[in-house]
Amino acid sequence: MKMMKKQMMLLLMVVTTSGSVQSQSISATLTAHAGQQIRLTGFNYDERLELATTVADSTGNFVLEYPKDYKGMGVLNTQDNNSLVLMLTEPSIQLKGTHITESDSLVYRNSNNNTLFLNYAKARGIREAAWVALKYLQPLYQDQKELQNQTQLANRITTEIARLEQKDTDFLKQLDADSYLRWFIPMRTLVNEMPKTYNKYTERIPQNIQQFRSIDFKHPNFKTSGLFKELIEGHYFLLENMGQSIDSINVQMNLSSKYLIDNLQENDSLLNTVSNNLFNYFEKRSLFKASEYVSLYLLNNSYGVLDANLVLKLERYRKLKVGATAPDITFENKQKLSDLKTNKLVVFGASWCPSCKTDALELLKHYAAWKTKNVEIIYISIDTDKAAFETAYKNAPWQTFCDFKGWDTEAAKAYCISGTPTYFLLDENNKILVHPNSVGHANAWIDTKF
Repeated sequence: MKMMKKQMMLLLMVVTTSGSVQSQSISATLTAHAGQQIRLTGFNYDERLELATTVADSTGNFVLEYPKDYKGMGVLNTQDNNSLVLMLTEPSIQLKGTHITESDSLVYRNSNNNTLFLNYAKARGIREAAWVALKYLQPLYQDQKELQNQTQLANRITTEIARLEQKDTDFLKQLDADSYLRWFIPMRTLVNEMPKTYNKYTERIPQNIQQFRSIDFKHPNFKTSGLFKELIEGHYFLLENMGQSIDSINVQMNLSSKYLIDNLQENDSLLNTVSNNLFNYFEKRSLFKASEYVSLYLLNNSYGVLDANLVLKLERYRKLKVGATAPDITFENKQKLSDLKTNKLVVFGASWCPSCKTDALELLKHYAAWKTKNVEIIYISIDTDKAAFETAYKNAPWQTFCDFKGWDTEAAKAYCISGTPTYFLLDENNKILVHPNSVGHANAWIDTKF
């Protein structure tokens, strides 16, 4: 009997131990959120992850269990559309308070990292308010005649600004060198600073640029930080708004793109994701010189294994660069694109593409005006369903063509098409004039150039 009891106890210990490592948990009492749905989300680079969901009881108690292998930043989301950022770096976090927006009521237990993070955030908020006020006063006491005789006070302001700026550095030095918080705070600070830098504190632009170009973007902490995409796009938006000539901005963007690509060259998956996001960001914002640089740098340096669809996008700036002669296309009626001695907007679309349907209405709006400027629309569909194609385009006033081979149509392959709608504006000799990123972009070009 005793032997059986020992065996049962041993079995229970094994089951309990094995079960305890299957997940991590947050146990909380938040009285203002009683009866509300509570969600815990995390990050996988720029993707949001649903980690756990529950409902708080009538007194605001709840437990969230999330995967044991997740370590990084998380967001506690409440049903009343509020959220709290916290560190998921300890296995069993306890939280007590009223409402998650009332930081003074929040108390963590079993979580030294979150206690440090919360206290740091409160203190930094106070320091930043003081810093902003002093930065406003500093030039007044330096430049205004009425205040220039207050040398002692002006010096004290400068000293206090330096002291406040040093506080973050002093705090970080107290943390373990390999702690997540020590890594996270400088990254989060840079993300927060950049919009203020180009809007108000332009003297920080060189510093923020250098900070970006010293980051190791392969660092594993980025995966669950929620900062990866925001940091990269924030940097390029800073460069775009740094108040210099477009040529100078392009130089700086290219330097940052080179640094970023070189830094990621050993991680094919991340390199493809970042390169694709960069290309799309530049195209969306009409930063075509930046798109061209990224495209040619990636293609000409054979970095890693590039995704086939990404290569198609990039090839627009090598095989199909502005000034090159576009590939000729032979249509079903044996007519060739080169036979049409007129300027032409070549459009690749499909009946099943929602954006193509919206853009078709825009094309229709401009078509008559474009005809007066000697511009014809050549619409090439990558449909595979003949009935769907005919229904969608039977009333189109422009020329439409489809061989029903989908992405395998020769024209789509020749023009490196990876998505729809895609546009090419050509002159009467098929010379590529511009790669419009929208109908509006095409119309602006036609309106000013023709």
